[in-house]
Amino acid sequence: MITGAGSEIAIVAGLAVTAVVALSIRPVRTWLSRTDTGVAVLAITGALAAVGVFVGQNLPPEAYVERHGQILGPLLLRLGLTSVFASWYFILAVTVLALSILACTFGRITRLARARRRVTAIGSLITHVGLVVIIAGGIVTAIGGFHRPADRYVQAGGEIAVPQSDFTLRVDEARTEFTDDGLVSEYVSVVTVIEDGREIRTERIEVNHPLVHRGIGVYQYEMLPAAESVDEVTLGVICEDDGDGEQLHEMVLPFLEEVAVPGTATSLKAVAFLSHFSYDIEQGTAELVSVRHENPAVLVQVSEAGAVLGERWAFLGMRSHDTGPDLPCRFFLLHYRPDYERALTRFEFTRQPGTPLLYLGFAALSLGLVLVFWTRAGGADAAIGRAATDPGPAEGSGE
Repeated sequence: MITGAGSEIAIVAGLAVTAVVALSIRPVRTWLSRTDTGVAVLAITGALAAVGVFVGQNLPPEAYVERHGQILGPLLLRLGLTSVFASWYFILAVTVLALSILACTFGRITRLARARRRVTAIGSLITHVGLVVIIAGGIVTAIGGFHRPADRYVQAGGEIAVPQSDFTLRVDEARTEFTDDGLVSEYVSVVTVIEDGREIRTERIEVNHPLVHRGIGVYQYEMLPAAESVDEVTLGVICEDDGDGEQLHEMVLPFLEEVAVPGTATSLKAVAFLSHFSYDIEQGTAELVSVRHENPAVLVQVSEAGAVLGERWAFLGMRSHDTGPDLPCRFFLLHYRPDYERALTRFEFTRQPGTPLLYLGFAALSLGLVLVFWTRAGGADAAIGRAATDPGPAEGSGE
């Protein structure tokens, strides 16, 4: 990947040289200015762009398998369709499209100038140059930029290296904020930029409010609840009573807090949590497989009269694991409230060196359109035409 301000200038210079050389060759210029050429190149560019949007670009490989299936996902990766906008064939198509616009522009400008529609000619020129500058900005970004989600989640206290840079980010806070109605209001990450072991700045990153440092944007890409802690769990608990039957209790256990089972000397405590577990039946242990909350489990400690009797895992929606020897109670996980205060955050890193060209191109495009439509409405060209044909005041008129 090409990076750095010098390389960006080199890319723009290379595009300019390519344009001059191509347009100076008459057969090439004639071919580029043909309508069917422009339509064909525009159709190819549009089709490639549509494929890029449909497939999704620069995502982790597993995301394509999840989105498009076990067959189509790997095929898209092998064909290189997961990075269409940075591919040589897309850049080539866009470059030919820009050259076609320039070739058509020169012919139009010449005809307008001969017809003494100078302001219209200038407006048309600025409009088409603006289009070409916008395309050039896209090419510069495709060649010299990147758009990449982080390869892992980070919790408060963790650090992550920023690709193609010399700085890292330390996550100071990662949390989900809610409204009074319980709806999500914001995903927030507070990060500190570290360069050469020194803390440079601390910023708050929110959705659509990225951190920009040394030309690289850091966006809030994803936020997950904590993978190994919860606010509270709700258990279904069945304990033997002093009579002939059993009693079923629905108990809420704040994480790491001991709660007594009503009517018994037994107490329960949620001592561990896994958002997605893998269970070893022989060893009787569970381990974290993924930070996503797809198959959660909670480890419950059972005590009686202050003495710990044992621990057992309870799995969401799996009643078959609610029994165990030497424990006075059976229990199963009904539901839980995730821990959003110690959330896991994931960033997206972008570098878009062609952005200044895009702004410049849109400004030129707007100015050119204003000039073109103004003259068509009887503005400057009409005034220039009247000035050129007005013979002036007659001699002796006294004016």
